[in-house]
Amino acid sequence: MYRYADHYDWFSGFLEARSVARYVRAFIVTLALLMTGSVLLLLTSAGGPTGGLQKAMMWAAVGGGLVAAALWARRWPRRGQSAAFAAVTTMSITFACLAYPDPLAGLLGCIAFTTIGAYLAFFHSTKSVLTFVAIASTVALAQAAQMAVDGRPALAAVDFFMIVQANIAMPVAIHGLLRALRGDLVLAQADADHDPLTGLLNRRAFRRHTLNLLSRGGPGRYLSIAMVDLDDFKALNDALGHAAGDQALIAVAQALRARTAPSAVIARAGGEEFLIADVTPADHSRQSYQEVCDAIADLDVPVTASVGTAVAFVDTATEGDIDTVVDHLIETADSAMYRAKRNGGNQCHHHGIWPGTAAS
Repeated sequence: MYRYADHYDWFSGFLEARSVARYVRAFIVTLALLMTGSVLLLLTSAGGPTGGLQKAMMWAAVGGGLVAAALWARRWPRRGQSAAFAAVTTMSITFACLAYPDPLAGLLGCIAFTTIGAYLAFFHSTKSVLTFVAIASTVALAQAAQMAVDGRPALAAVDFFMIVQANIAMPVAIHGLLRALRGDLVLAQADADHDPLTGLLNRRAFRRHTLNLLSRGGPGRYLSIAMVDLDDFKALNDALGHAAGDQALIAVAQALRARTAPSAVIARAGGEEFLIADVTPADHSRQSYQEVCDAIADLDVPVTASVGTAVAFVDTATEGDIDTVVDHLIETADSAMYRAKRNGGNQCHHHGIWPGTAAS
């Protein structure tokens, strides 16, 4: 069960490739809000907690539910945010179940753990699933023990067995199913992520892979993005035919792979446009992408390229700003590329936009 440490990246990519990610995100937010509303209803209704500590725990559960919903409400979260969502939701359910005065209601409330257990099984590691099962079982055992003390040992035993069974069976079944299907799903995701002609990423996958590149961390990081557009590509197609145009695109893709770092994210953005992203400890965009431009001009196929680049010092960008930074860099690199094209093409124009860099 420990062969695959974490499902998050590839399963998120699979959902995005199937164009269902936004529906999944809306479902998770809605479910988190409904669970929060249920706790709030119990808190304010007859039979709810009356002690100060119990009320505080219930209000903490409500606050945790709102935080959990917020983690998914703005955008698809990163792996760390997803893990935080699972932890906060588990804490909220734990507080709500332990704080409710009626132990039978608290024990039955443990059925809510199955939702977060399924979430962990879909997105995260076996270790996280087993940790969750231990927490859910402990909370259920505490409520069952209180029921037994209150004179209902048989009911406590039966309900405890049913709750634990549900909280083990669902996550384990989902986790096992994903392990069995992982190979097929990864292949399907890879097909959806890549341009069939060049083998490069497509534009939709470019953004996700760039964000993953940034998530690897490390101090002193510059994110550079380059937009590469082939000059007079329509004329090449018209003069030599589309087969020659396809060969030119393949040759350019090979040149981009050869002239960029192994860490670089390279995509065919559409038609004769390509995108490149990389994270480096210093801003070497001007030199490195001029080399890319020169390499394309030296190909055996009659094609040149206009290259526009933009760079940002991302150490000062907060996690919430990263999406905006990537969007801005793509837009700025695109503008720089058009400037290179207006200046005659077959050249690179560099445009820095973040503190510590300068336009040129």
